[in-house]
Amino acid sequence: MTGWLTGFWRRFRQRADRLSLFIALCLSSLSVLCIYAIHIAGYCKDRPYQVQAIATGLGLCAVVVMVAFFDYESLAGLWRIYYPLTGLLMVYTAYFGEVREGSNNRSWLKVPGLTGFQPSELWKFAFILAFAWHLAQVREDLNHPRFLIPVLLNAGIGVGAVMLQRDTGVALVMVAIVAAMLFVAGLSRKIILGAAAAAVVSVPIAWNYLLADFHKERILGIFHPQEFEDLAFQQLEGLDSLGSGQIFGIGLFAENHNYVPEIYNDFIFTFIGESLGFVGCMVVVAALSFLCMRILWTGAVSRSYVGKYICTGVFAMLAFQIIVNIGMCLMVLPVIGVTLPFLSYGGTSVLSVYISLGLVMMVNGANKKHMFATS
Repeated sequence: MTGWLTGFWRRFRQRADRLSLFIALCLSSLSVLCIYAIHIAGYCKDRPYQVQAIATGLGLCAVVVMVAFFDYESLAGLWRIYYPLTGLLMVYTAYFGEVREGSNNRSWLKVPGLTGFQPSELWKFAFILAFAWHLAQVREDLNHPRFLIPVLLNAGIGVGAVMLQRDTGVALVMVAIVAAMLFVAGLSRKIILGAAAAAVVSVPIAWNYLLADFHKERILGIFHPQEFEDLAFQQLEGLDSLGSGQIFGIGLFAENHNYVPEIYNDFIFTFIGESLGFVGCMVVVAALSFLCMRILWTGAVSRSYVGKYICTGVFAMLAFQIIVNIGMCLMVLPVIGVTLPFLSYGGTSVLSVYISLGLVMMVNGANKKHMFATS
């Protein structure tokens, strides 16, 4: 038994990107501490920080097991099992899931003993794995219509499954993932320019016929907050909270924290700014940026196309969520319910981020193995 555990730990240490994992755990620790401080301030119950701590522990265990035991190419090759099952779960949730208060998304499933479960978080990394495998199989003929059409249909399934739940935020994350993976896979520049032109032309159509009044008001509220005061309230309070922290913040456990709706969730960055100031915000942004750059580097040096595409998908997911979430808090982007990776409250989202990080570390482990073999 001792020998098995020793071998298990040795394989993990040899394959893991321990620096990235350390930074991720530091961010998660800050998250738990901030949510606990928010609880002390009276702005949330005690359950969120407990859930966050448990989810972080489970995420760490998932990373260790994935890196020590699994091969990412073999895992991607099993897409026929997990991809349709996760897709069916998404469809089931779209019709029988829960609608949370303050949202029109039907994207939650009630699980006995838990606060809830969001299948779209699992769908993100299941799609990244399956789409990476698909792109790797057709990479040499990607721009031929015979192969491109099935790829685009696959991408449409990835985004459409989320749109079925009316979850605009996660759907946009999926669009970013698809776009980044197709670009790295070598999609023709003509197709990319054509798609960009079509997107620009479709903006008026989307505004007039696709966007609900609620979404339009969210966007207009950025430019005219006085006219949409009720909808802009969260972002205005968030800006006040960020600004009150000034350079070094007022401290995590200060007695005069501002109230911001969902401050422990989508708007936790505003609490960090108030508590730790501009310096604290910059440290968090630097840590998140380092993780993203590390993921890109891992993909760049991978000899496997599957590995390259996996890292690209995970990078796009994290980078898009970081940019949009911070943009929401700074009131330069509308509120669309996108969490800040590692920091925002959410058991399923925390697990999803760690599992995605585990996928990247599996690629990193394979890179180390190849480097050793050629040295």
